[in-house]
Amino acid sequence: MESSARNAWKMLVLFLVLCSAGLAQIETARITGTVADSTGAVVPGAKVGFIHVGTGQEFLVESNAEGVYRSVPLRIGEYRLEVEADGFKKAVRSGIVLELQQTAVIDISLELGALTEVVDVTAAAPLLETTDAAQGQVINNQRMTDMPLNGRDYIQLALLSAGAVRSIGGRFGGYSAGGQRTTQNNYTLDGIDNNGIQIAAQGRRAEVVKPSIDAIEEFKISTNAYGAESGRALGGTVNVSIKSGSNDFHGTVFEFLRNDTLDAKNFFDPGEKPPFKRNQYGFAFGGPIRKNSTFFFGDYEGTKIRESATFNETIPTQAQLGGDFSGVPQTIHDPATYNPDTKLRDPFPNNIIPSNRIDSVARKASAFYPAPNDSGLTNNWRANAP
Repeated sequence: MESSARNAWKMLVLFLVLCSAGLAQIETARITGTVADSTGAVVPGAKVGFIHVGTGQEFLVESNAEGVYRSVPLRIGEYRLEVEADGFKKAVRSGIVLELQQTAVIDISLELGALTEVVDVTAAAPLLETTDAAQGQVINNQRMTDMPLNGRDYIQLALLSAGAVRSIGGRFGGYSAGGQRTTQNNYTLDGIDNNGIQIAAQGRRAEVVKPSIDAIEEFKISTNAYGAESGRALGGTVNVSIKSGSNDFHGTVFEFLRNDTLDAKNFFDPGEKPPFKRNQYGFAFGGPIRKNSTFFFGDYEGTKIRESATFNETIPTQAQLGGDFSGVPQTIHDPATYNPDTKLRDPFPNNIIPSNRIDSVARKASAFYPAPNDSGLTNNWRANAP
């Protein structure tokens, strides 16, 4: 048993490592720029390091003959940039926060001196995007958790982006961008296709996987001029980035309750308001398995809904169940009195069907009708069915 548990743990760690390796290949952000000296002359062969502050992971590149460097695809988050070259002081730029699908341009100016000397500058990445013409907006986790989202559906925040409007009906939900149908949007999860292929949209949504907002680091809505790598879409694109573990343990526990206490009463509700109670609850937790190397993250969200619907129906009155339709404006004809010459039937006197003409099976079936709980011949029965 002990050996089996140890093997299971090793398989879990291997799976997490493979997942981390696979996700690292997904292009979510980059840093690029030029390395030059104080006179503006470019510095080729400079070593440029990108250190992710949360995980301590480092990626290295060198500037080319024109002094230009370009990072490998980087996960979103805060970075520290370190540049070294012979004959120059070490340059450090900290406080660089990368957003989803962002290419930050950070130009570095080196000062003459020894590598043991460090020039540390704290500055955020520029807000102006100069390398991509796509129009859209990045929504981070704090905005998602702070906003009052009905049902905690992050797609509702797509309406904050220019060019996105609320969809009118449709089984796929979501939003409309650029005047296109909601089926023309493209959804990706950590760069992987997340589009449902069911034409009838049995799931009532366009995405295959809809993550909990506590599991989303951030997502980007692009509504116009996005790159060809997005593919598929004529409307908008939604790229979601899932959280990952870091060198520190982080987690959340939540529950949201909504019930009928503060709900307005439906006009057609008889007596008391119908019961309604919805609980959404779950957790998210991540941290290191091996610091600066391997991490884990997981989350769970559950939803329980207990509700009733108000039905306003028309059912037969007790008199009608006995054959008395005298108060009904339509004439009841006797089917046994058909005249082939006139092609007409005679009406029942006073619109009353004789009791001996009512089928015995129908008489027994009519006993299952409830008694009307409201006056009138129509809309005379209301109930709250669970």
